[in-house]
Amino acid sequence: MTTTTRRAAVTATTTGVLALGLLLAGCTSGGAGGGDDAGSGGSSAGSSGSGSTASGEGTFDDLASCDDVGSALGGVVDGLEPNANNVFQDDQASCAWLTPGVDASNIADASGILVVAQRNELSDSEMRSQIADAEAAEGVETIDDSRISAFGGQAFSQTVTQQGITASATTIISPHGLVVVTATGAGDAAPLSTDETLDAAYGLFD
Repeated sequence: MTTTTRRAAVTATTTGVLALGLLLAGCTSGGAGGGDDAGSGGSSAGSSGSGSTASGEGTFDDLASCDDVGSALGGVVDGLEPNANNVFQDDQASCAWLTPGVDASNIADASGILVVAQRNELSDSEMRSQIADAEAAEGVETIDDSRISAFGGQAFSQTVTQQGITASATTIISPHGLVVVTATGAGDAAPLSTDETLDAAYGLFD
């Protein structure tokens, strides 16, 4: 596996205070209303995401609920509780796990993992357009990872600190859709590094 980083720009990653607010409100870009149960707190699949399990096809058809997402993330969500507002509906998902007991009154002390996914078959020109838009955005790194390029995808990462909360996020654009994994926490360091959010996002693909 080969991974290199090019300083550039990113995308539809959600960061900092905004990310935690969205986690609590259930207002991310996942499907509106409805959806499945709150999702699981993950499995005992290991101390990090299952980033070595993808088949190389660049799809995530095996994911049908936030329970599935939690299981794929494995130890990434250990010790966190699924958000009551989790949604997995049709081809869109917004799944989050938070520090137990978190609400709007103690958000500054919270840690959280947010996954946003959208299935969408993209043509070559649409892929190029989305990647170009991401690279033209501000404040992101373009990640060249051989696992992701093998299925024609592109990854981007970003770390931002706002109002005492740090967020680390990775976005993967594939010919079959978009996956974003964001880790947020109080202080100067997010619960996961960008390498770890990259592995977690990759592990969600079939």
